[in-house]
Amino acid sequence: MSIKSRFDVLSELLRKNAPGAYMAAEMCKDCYVEEQFRMGAGAHNVYSISKSVTSCAVGILEAEGKIKDTDTVYKYLSKYFPEKYDEKWKTVRLCDVMHHKTGCSAEANIDIDVMDFWADGRKDFLHHVLSQPIIYEPGNGPFIYSDTNYYIISRVVEKITGVTLGAFLQTRMFDVLKWRGNAWGVCPQNHTLGGTGLFATARDLCAYGLMLACGGEFEGERILTPEWIEKARGERGGYGYGFSNSSDGKWFLTGGAYGQAVYIFPDKKTSVCILGHDMPVDRINKEIIPMYVN
Repeated sequence: MSIKSRFDVLSELLRKNAPGAYMAAEMCKDCYVEEQFRMGAGAHNVYSISKSVTSCAVGILEAEGKIKDTDTVYKYLSKYFPEKYDEKWKTVRLCDVMHHKTGCSAEANIDIDVMDFWADGRKDFLHHVLSQPIIYEPGNGPFIYSDTNYYIISRVVEKITGVTLGAFLQTRMFDVLKWRGNAWGVCPQNHTLGGTGLFATARDLCAYGLMLACGGEFEGERILTPEWIEKARGERGGYGYGFSNSSDGKWFLTGGAYGQAVYIFPDKKTSVCILGHDMPVDRINKEIIPMYVN
């Protein structure tokens, strides 16, 4: 089955079963196809796809020897800790944060899509999360998904680079991928959200996915190392640094609320992006993914 016919099958499935679909796109080294299902903004909110993009900043800095994912949060953000903080925070590593295993409860999360943080007195996001008690063993406790975890990573990147996460990735990744239009939400103190709030186009997200499928390179320019990507995608059937790995290891994805997704197929050097509302993810995984891995 040709690349075009694979995409045709995906597009037909979305036209028939996803009234909220915005766009779908596919990219490999020598081709790009897309379909827009309805008029809308050029760049869309990709929600938690933001998390994987944020983790890439750590990968870039790690390759330069400026950071390790086993470093502690305290190493970089010690001056931001409140006067009375849980001493166990000193053992929380960046890898624990990106795996959503800081040891905090769900109370640490600030979900900007549903929460009125002004009314709740949480306009200082970092103070809020660093004030939380560590109630589980960092790294070994339960998986507790939190947008605020990747806000922490955003602030660490900013501390190291001297610019916001959004500004750093603009020059080190988005420009290299030739992104055509994007924006990223900020907290009330003007720091990049990290965990959510990234707006991007289907084409640009496909370029991001293709770079990952090609071991960190895009059009001959290296952004990430293959070793970082392997670590970031996570164990088979598990969650890595903003990515979910397939059980067979043949593909992985980064996804966001309402069915936003970028699928990465390393063996085929191909990526697929879908954007919309209430997307039929289960059907896509069952009916479309096998065409890209077999």
